[in-house]
Amino acid sequence: MIKAGMRLTLESGQRESTLQQTYRCKVVEFTEDVIYISYPLNEETQRSAFLLIGIKLLATFIGYDQNVYTFPTEVTGREIKGMPVVKLFYPGDKKLKSIQRRNFLRVPLTVKAVIESEQKQQDVMEIMTKNISASGIAGSFHHSLLFNEKDSVVVRLSLPNREGALQHLELKGEVVRITAPTSCKVGQLSIKFMDMEKQTKEMMIRYTLKRQLDLRRKGLL
Repeated sequence: MIKAGMRLTLESGQRESTLQQTYRCKVVEFTEDVIYISYPLNEETQRSAFLLIGIKLLATFIGYDQNVYTFPTEVTGREIKGMPVVKLFYPGDKKLKSIQRRNFLRVPLTVKAVIESEQKQQDVMEIMTKNISASGIAGSFHHSLLFNEKDSVVVRLSLPNREGALQHLELKGEVVRITAPTSCKVGQLSIKFMDMEKQTKEMMIRYTLKRQLDLRRKGLL
């Protein structure tokens, strides 16, 4: 299941803790019970992190079957494999836990998103997102209802990072829930992402993990 070149996301500490740290790295080499990774990059500081031997972590990766997997691990040492690498314990494929799409981390996010029908180019609407995950978005709108459940759509939005730069995305999706606005309530829309490329899914998972950490540090979660 694990292959050289794969990207791993590592989490230290409890997800409920504001001390949690998130790192990203690549698999350099692996054996039956050891994974050698490049020195992890701290998602918050964008600097290489020095992980102490014995620190326990939760690793997440996207398999070649496009499913997301997690497994518990810990740092067991450091070596030189043509480059400095960190050794992680690998519990084996049988210990991998598959994350269902509905269980992807969902975090609050308010940005403008443009929703366009794949069938009818004239059907375009704007929504304000309420939350986002690697599996979909939910948002609100005030104008007339343009879509129905199960409609195929294209979602265009830009995700802001801590430095203010924007990650522009164009994602295929399917409307899974929609209610028209009334005089008292705004309309509500939920979309699940479809046929997402592996690299984009990895980026979305990293983004939501980092945003969750940022919100907890600010006391907003």
